[in-house]
Amino acid sequence: KMSTRSNIIIKNGKTNILLYRHCDGYLTGTGQDLLDDLSNSDFEKEPYFDNVAEYFNIAKFTEKLLNQDGNYRIDNQLGGDIEYLYTFDFENSYEDARHYNRVKLKSIEVNQDVGFGRGGKRKFKTLSEFQDAINKERKENE
Repeated sequence: KMSTRSNIIIKNGKTNILLYRHCDGYLTGTGQDLLDDLSNSDFEKEPYFDNVAEYFNIAKFTEKLLNQDGNYRIDNQLGGDIEYLYTFDFENSYEDARHYNRVKLKSIEVNQDVGFGRGGKRKFKTLSEFQDAINKERKENE
């Protein structure tokens, strides 16, 4: 494990949940982890379109991250020594009581210009775009 620190912002309208992870902050570590946990947090009651969930359960996503044996913790400020800042921007899609915690993904931003990072900013509109970037980095590091 490498100490590549990262923060994760889970954003839903004006609500921001800030998480911190001490190790493996790079795309093939934390990035893949976030993608997997979000993929497994689809809103079950929704029909799939092209096998991709359109709606996610934001509570389930956050819970999956926090239940990982101490990888993530809730934080109150951005770490000064982080190299990656991941922002998951969601749009609330609550309609009635059947839709508690239901959100739609607007974008995922990976910012490597924070703290000690020197890698620019990238924005992804879909999980598959994000996965492509992770796969590309994985190939480059082989």
